[in-house]
Amino acid sequence: MALKRIPLKGPLAVLVVLAGLFAGGIHLAHQSGWLVVWCPWISPPAISDDGSGTLLKVRDGDTVEVRYHDMILAVRLRCVDTAESVHPNAKRNSTAGDRASAWAKEQLLGQRVRVEFERKDWHMELDRYGRALGYLWIDHAPIGPGPEDVLFNEQVISHGFSAYITTFGTAGPHHGRLSRAEAEAKREKREIWRR
Repeated sequence: MALKRIPLKGPLAVLVVLAGLFAGGIHLAHQSGWLVVWCPWISPPAISDDGSGTLLKVRDGDTVEVRYHDMILAVRLRCVDTAESVHPNAKRNSTAGDRASAWAKEQLLGQRVRVEFERKDWHMELDRYGRALGYLWIDHAPIGPGPEDVLFNEQVISHGFSAYITTFGTAGPHHGRLSRAEAEAKREKREIWRR
């Protein structure tokens, strides 16, 4: 038995074409990362298919910019708060912030990274300045998550540039790591713990 073909004419043809364009546009926006900007409740796709990304800029000790599909995405490190170094109000900047920023640049520039996004209610969590909150991993070979990778948030704390900040909640699966990093920094009297 042959299937009867429904002719696509007039309003039905227009409706089918519009539905196809809409579905294709949504798929493209999701793959490019722009859907997260337009609809932040959508769960973000990985930085790339293999989970790695390009670090574009280190703003300061606790904020970086990464290539996120076809966008530049500012990422604020979760559970970390270093002294200011690039604040618009110059009075808030400090030499401690300059040291944290210089150290972060030294550690991160030229590295392949991946971001483990903090998610809230099925969407990428943003801070009040619109920066994505997450954990930054220095992604060593092979590409993708592995035991050889370095959790940069932990490194910032263990080097004493920040306390383990739990004001907005703990680091979930990384809580133990960050707690131990803070204890080590205090014990060794590094940076902010020198007093």
